[in-house]
Amino acid sequence: MTSKSGNKFLTELLNIEGIKVISKRQHEGIGIILQVESLNKESICSICGTKSHRLHQNHRYLIKDLPLSGQPVYLEINRRQTI
Repeated sequence: MTSKSGNKFLTELLNIEGIKVISKRQHEGIGIILQVESLNKESICSICGTKSHRLHQNHRYLIKDLPLSGQPVYLEINRRQTI
């Protein structure tokens, strides 16, 4: 785990709008995993366009990013599906 200031630095380093880093883990043989989350607490239905705050389910994804200091980096994204 990293400190809040470390997470803020990693968030700025990633430079992805609307995303913040909430934790960093180092796994031997895998690399660095940055757990990120959206700053938006609502989502918009892709079918009807309605905004929603109600959580239906979570889907976690690991996305490979560019390496950092020669180590593989993965972003762990929690895709919140709302209804």
